Amino acid sequence: MTELLKFQNVNISYEKKQVLYDISFSLSSGEILGIVGNSGCGKSTLLKSILSLEGPKVTKGDILFKDMSLLSLNNEDMRQIRGKSISMVFQESGIHTNPLKTVSDTVFESMRAHCAISKRDALDTAVHIFESLSLPDPERILSSYPFELSGGMNQRVGIALAMLNKPSIILADEPTSALDPIVAVQIVNELKSLREKYNTAIILVTHNIKIARSITDTIMVLHHGKIADYGNTKEVLSSPKSEFTKELILSALG
Repeated sequence: MTELLKFQNVNISYEKKQVLYDISFSLSSGEILGIVGNSGCGKSTLLKSILSLEGPKVTKGDILFKDMSLLSLNNEDMRQIRGKSISMVFQESGIHTNPLKTVSDTVFESMRAHCAISKRDALDTAVHIFESLSLPDPERILSSYPFELSGGMNQRVGIALAMLNKPSIILADEPTSALDPIVAVQIVNELKSLREKYNTAIILVTHNIKIARSITDTIMVLHHGKIADYGNTKEVLSSPKSEFTKELILSALG
């Protein structure tokens, strides 16, 4: 497997408050990495730092994408990375789309931002991805506004939209936390499908150890902004090194 992403001894702060300490890990093509931990431990901050989103600032170390330092890129270069090479699926995807635009409008704008493409070709690409993820009635979805779709369907559409430009990596920030268990299973299956069909690498932030156990290859446990455990998911969950991870597993899995 090819190494896509690498954190090298990274510290991250919000203004003067440090929230992540000495974070090091790597992500390879087709790998699903789960990041778990209690609220406020820095899980979402870590994802935001990869795309240089507003707020967190890397104060030490480096973040490499295909051996290129993301921290060395200017705003224009980062805009080319976001959505094209690295995409993000938010906790509630419907909130992050324009309620005044149909899904088809969002599809076209998302693809046109990165390449010269006709609307018909963009929609054909979307239909293909929707069908590959078993989304029912793609044409109806494309003609709908976000508020006309259920929360679960919006989240499934959010995953499909993240795949429009066939990124190498998808960052999924708590994609199942606002959903009922049945829909959450659908979301997990679609993330698995992305890896199987497109060899997409995924970083999944979740508070749900059961979901992490069912889908991830590797897992990182964060506690107070530091790595408490990191490694093969089965090994970490069966033989955790830190007391915090042991307590987390006990409370989640019994």
